[in-house]
Formats: sequence, structure tokens, C-alpha cells
Amino acid sequence: MWVGRNQGKFSKTPWLAGISILLFLLSAARTAQTQSASADTVSPESLYKEAGAAYDRRDFVQAIHLYEQLVQMRPDSVEARTDFGVALAHVGRYVDAVTQYHEALQHDPKNPVVRLNLALAWYKQAEFVKAADELAGLRKDHPEGQQSLYLLADCYLRLGENREAISLLQPAYDANPDDRAVDYALGTALIRDGQVEKGGVVIDRIMNSGDTGVVNLLIGAAQLAGGDPKTAVATIRKALDTDANLPGGWSLYAQALQENGEIEEAKDAFQRALRADPNDYDANLRLGALLRHGGNFQEAAAYLQRALELRPASVAARYQVGAVNLGLGNLEAARKDLEQVARDTPDFQEVHAQLATLYARLKLPAESQREREIVLKLNEKSRATGPQPNQ
Repeated sequence: MWVGRNQGKFSKTPWLAGISILLFLLSAARTAQTQSASADTVSPESLYKEAGAAYDRRDFVQAIHLYEQLVQMRPDSVEARTDFGVALAHVGRYVDAVTQYHEALQHDPKNPVVRLNLALAWYKQAEFVKAADELAGLRKDHPEGQQSLYLLADCYLRLGENREAISLLQPAYDANPDDRAVDYALGTALIRDGQVEKGGVVIDRIMNSGDTGVVNLLIGAAQLAGGDPKTAVATIRKALDTDANLPGGWSLYAQALQENGEIEEAKDAFQRALRADPNDYDANLRLGALLRHGGNFQEAAAYLQRALELRPASVAARYQVGAVNLGLGNLEAARKDLEQVARDTPDFQEVHAQLATLYARLKLPAESQREREIVLKLNEKSRATGPQPNQ
């Protein structure tokens, strides 16, 4: 659901984040203010009232039809544009909703409700970078908004920007000891950032809430981050037994299974995670990588391309897309991505091995030999290097 222009202050919405978080649908609706209509003419005021009534009785097709007429009569009406966008978003026409919100902002650039709705429309399209940019700007003007706080934190976590999430959430955590949504999101960000000890402090505070499912999920995440996947599998399974719908739970469980060597079970869990949240970056990336390693290039390609769409700056996703294109024989597409990865991470040994194969298939022997020599040099110092992108 969406926020209407005249609703007023942002309201706090219950929210639960996960490792790959399925955020809440923000409460609210359309604007409520109307003016009296003429009994014998179709005035903009009467049309606005009729459109609102159609929306209220959930006749969204009729509401959209009427709002479309209304904005033709009153193209500069922020209220009409906003409510038109809300109705469009309600039926999944997010691109059209974005257009209406942009039109509204032409006339009222600082309107916080329109900006929040615009961010929501980007979010629902999995355009998390655009949503985060809009929300960051909104929070500069309205730092008190709880909905924008939760949504921006979720965007950061989905984009893997854990430190940005921590910076955003830490003040709210300090100021609101009873906000479990903030606690969970901050604990998630800290654990994913490798700050397991600090994450444990947050977990301790959540324990007082009695939410054992959430607590076990976070503890399992900490165990996985600490290099104990076997224990993490059991702990996360316990969390899912408490609540099978924990946001991000199946994705985290699948990662623990994968790290524990239970590959087929991990594939099944990743599939379940993606049924719950098709925009789960980790599930798309890891399932795609598992399928690629198994030679299922065509099936892997869709998951890996989705992972790259979700995180365009991800070296791991770009590498996987390049590697799967190599497996499919799309050599020029593979070359573009693999060369980009090699430029961004020159010490990533595996990308040079892929490039050596690629250049050989492109009948570029000098380039292939060069890459083989790079692999040999990197192999000599591989023990001293840190973790490489997910292969």
C-alpha cells in the first residue's frame, strides 16, 4: 500500500528485516481532501471525488480511468497526480506510477509523501539504487521519518552496503531501545560486515523480546560468519521451525548448507528462498553459481543475470555472468564482462583462468598465454590473498 499526499506525518509500520530482507508494504492510501461538486456538470472536483470513491471500493480500473481524465483537466494538480500514481502502483503499473510522481514533483519538488511514494515504486521494481538515492535525499529533509528509515536500511542491505546501513541505523538503535525492526536490521548489518561481537550485543537486546525465531536466525548468521556452518545449519533450521516465513531465513539456511557441503539441499533451499523473494541477490547469485558449476549454463544464466541486475556493481555477479556466457559460447559477451572484472580486481586468479580459455577460443594465442602467466604468478601468492569473489 502507498501513502496519500494529505495523510500527514509518516506513521510507524511494523517491520521485520532479514539477511536479504522482505520489507513491509507501507500503510496508507490516497488523499482524502475533496471539494463539493456541481450537481449538473462534471467538474474536476466531482471527478476527483468519483475517482476516490472508486479507489475506496477497490475498483482500481475505474479509478485509474477517472484519474487519467482528471490529470488531463488539471495537469498541475499534485493531489491528482499523487493519487493517480497510488492507483497505478496498486495494480503493479510501477513505471506509470513513477511518471505520475515525477509530474507531481515538477510542481512540488520537496513534497515528502510524493518522494516516499516514488522511492516505493522504485523499490517494488527492485531498482534499489534509485530507491536508496531518493530516500537518502528525503531523509536529509525529514530525518524523523520511520518509514523512510526502514526502507532505506533495507535497500542498503539488499545492495550489500552494510556499513551505510550501520551508519543509518546506529543513531536510531541508540535512541529507540524498543524498536525491534531497527535492532534486527542493525544486527544483520553488523554480522554481515564481520562485526560479529557488536552484532552479538544487538542479539542480546532482541532476546528480551522473546522472539526466538528472530534470535536464532541472527545467531545462525553469526555462526556462519564465524566459520561454523555445521552449527549454523542447525541453528537456522531451528529458527525456521519456529517461523518458516522469516524474511531471509531460507536464503541464509541455503548458504549455511552450501558452506557445509550439502549442495543438493542448498539448491532446494535457494529455490524456496527465491519463491519467497525473487529479488534475493544472494540466492540468485549462489544458486546460479551452483548450476553453472554443474554445467547447467542455460538455467544458471537467468539467476546470474538477475543477480547482476540487482547489484550492478557486484564483481562476483559480473564474473559469474561472464563465466556462464563463456560456457554458453557467447564469447564476445563473456569477454566484455570478464575483462571488466580483471580490470576491477586484477588479483582475482580465477578470472584470468577464464580469460585464458576465452582468448584461446577466440584464437588469440598471445593474449591467452599472457593470462596463463598471470595465473601462475597469482598462484604463487594465492595463500597470502584474501577471499576472492564467489566462484
